[in-house]
Amino acid sequence: MKMTKFLAALAASLSIMSAMKPAEAANAANMPAADKIESIDLMVGAMQRHYILYAPANLAPHAPLLLAFHPSGSTGARMRMMSGAILERLARERGFAIAYPDGFEGHFNDCRRVASYSARTRNIDDVGLARAIVADAGKRLESDVQRVYALGYSNGGHMAMRLSLETPDLIAGAIVIAANPPTEDNNDCRIADGRKPSMVFIAGTADPINPYEGGDVTLFGLGDRGDVMSTVGGAQWYAQRYRLEEQPAPLPELEVKGLRARWRDWGTGRPTIRLITIEEGGHTIPQAKFDFPAALMLGKTFRSDLPLESAFDALGLVK
Repeated sequence: MKMTKFLAALAASLSIMSAMKPAEAANAANMPAADKIESIDLMVGAMQRHYILYAPANLAPHAPLLLAFHPSGSTGARMRMMSGAILERLARERGFAIAYPDGFEGHFNDCRRVASYSARTRNIDDVGLARAIVADAGKRLESDVQRVYALGYSNGGHMAMRLSLETPDLIAGAIVIAANPPTEDNNDCRIADGRKPSMVFIAGTADPINPYEGGDVTLFGLGDRGDVMSTVGGAQWYAQRYRLEEQPAPLPELEVKGLRARWRDWGTGRPTIRLITIEEGGHTIPQAKFDFPAALMLGKTFRSDLPLESAFDALGLVK
């Protein structure tokens, strides 16, 4: 009984970074004083929504925009806490802005038919949210609406996949972390015609939530999200849809503190499908400066920025 209560509390609090103190947010992102960050409310239909907009001080007009979607039970601010150190460094170096949206009651309405959180059961218009943020940020920053990209972690990764399938006119590519495509019987998204966004998948073989080999997704046995493909199978599914052939590995395997990363690519140029596997990695975002607390039981973090740097390379967001 105690363990059941503990797991329920953990699942309910999987804001992931709720263990961090609010004062740590600025340190996590390491934002220079000259950079700009705004907290923005906007209307999507009759519903007020919110996002955080980060723009480097040296951002040029018509720069790309990255939509960074948070995991289950979280917020845009917490997504920034857990990923801002690497994402905002790359934004400064490679010249793009970042929008961190808030989901509805902690979740985004993704493609998984079985998911039971309110964003899904109430069919919240998160595609409309993405479009509204792109339009709003475009006006504020004069960003290039043809160079919009998505990055998502866990539930946020599923939201990024939804945009790649339903709105290929909106995003040019996506980075999906700790999330596999849903199986056909669990996929409630339509697949639109149009351009084919480049896709990068980053997954750990010891992920306790998103099974690398495929199967049922739960939060430690609670909150059923239905079945997903295997990580390799999901990457191959996109490659087959795009009619792309597998290419030689773009980088050699890399070992850091006992964990090993390996790469697979399909296609040359754009679009590209890239799979980055972290052997023995957990339900975490690979990065050098932040390690997910062990108390969250999410598994090990690959302590290197190279996987995400190479993910942005695959999308064409280069220095």
